[in-house]
Amino acid sequence: MRARDLLREAYHALAVNRMRSFLTILGIVIGIAAVITMTSLVSGMGRSMVGDVGGAQMRQILVVPMVPAERADYDAAAELVPGIERMHYLKTGRGEVTYRSKKLSGGNLSGVEPSYLKFMEVKMASGRAFSEADDKHAARVVLLGKGAVKELFGSEDEQAAGATVSINGESFVVAGVMEGSSNTQWHNMVAVPMNTMDQRLGGGYLQAIAEAKGEPSKQEMSKIAKSYAEMFTKLKGKAKVDETIRVSTFAEILEIVELLIGGFNMILGGVAAISLLVGGIGIMNMMLTNVTERIREIGLRKALGAHARDIVRQFLLEAVALTLIGGLVGIVVGTLGSLGIAAIIGAVNPQLSFSPYIDGTSVAWAVGVSVLIGVVFGFYPAQRAARLDPIEALRYQ
Repeated sequence: MRARDLLREAYHALAVNRMRSFLTILGIVIGIAAVITMTSLVSGMGRSMVGDVGGAQMRQILVVPMVPAERADYDAAAELVPGIERMHYLKTGRGEVTYRSKKLSGGNLSGVEPSYLKFMEVKMASGRAFSEADDKHAARVVLLGKGAVKELFGSEDEQAAGATVSINGESFVVAGVMEGSSNTQWHNMVAVPMNTMDQRLGGGYLQAIAEAKGEPSKQEMSKIAKSYAEMFTKLKGKAKVDETIRVSTFAEILEIVELLIGGFNMILGGVAAISLLVGGIGIMNMMLTNVTERIREIGLRKALGAHARDIVRQFLLEAVALTLIGGLVGIVVGTLGSLGIAAIIGAVNPQLSFSPYIDGTSVAWAVGVSVLIGVVFGFYPAQRAARLDPIEALRYQ
């Protein structure tokens, strides 16, 4: 039989039992949609956590002390480690940020030094960054990320620079709006000069960040971080590094995130495999029912000269058509589902907003698995149909 004839016969066979075909396809749709939804959400969250990592971020060493420490302690250790360029400091705290009747959710504030913004290569969408004078005089100025601007002013494109917002009841002028997509740390940030944070907003938790010299490799960064931790421990008069300080690089954080995503995807793969197995069994059951209902038709075709391979091709095509339609519908449903869930999360808490990530590999996998299920679970019914004796088939009532 020609391909066109096979397609026409397959369409006719599936159209005759629309409800049965729909219910059979539903299992494949649910399985594929679940995989696409969850993998795209997990990948999107992972990319949001990682952000636009590169350049300056790959030269950062995040420092977390396990004992009381001051800036002088961090600086002293940095001066004795050849691979450290300098230390940067960030303070995090809480505060109520409002503009007219709108209040920013989350209430997270950051006190930063101008040098840190420069090191991190923060770009301004509008307005200007902090100056050394702003920090020195504890000026009442603030930088907003685009996410914070959207929540307070109603639009990311709003020219917020120059507007006045309230932080803990004090008026602050928006010096500038920081560039950055939703998967960067700057998107929802509310930043004030470090001295402003200390003198006007009650301070906050001090975070130290070491800047490595040059463009060190991943291995070199690990060695520099280890040397810094050992030097800090020595200067504090402690014996055990792990009980004194914790250090980590962005490369190490990336590895952890990738491992978590990989592990979660493996779990999802197992759940999806079970779901698709059930869907495949449903396909086989339907195709066996079709063979039983069409025994006389099969016998007539074989009596008129149809070869066994023609019968196999016809029933395989019907099975593959079912699973392929289910796979394609599942991709669409999964994509819409992930977008909807991400939108709900962003609406509930804008600071958790992210974009689902659906790559071509996931789509190709879904299509390939759909076709494979059709072939595997449609093969036995097709073989059974092809082996029917035409004389016995024509006698079947």
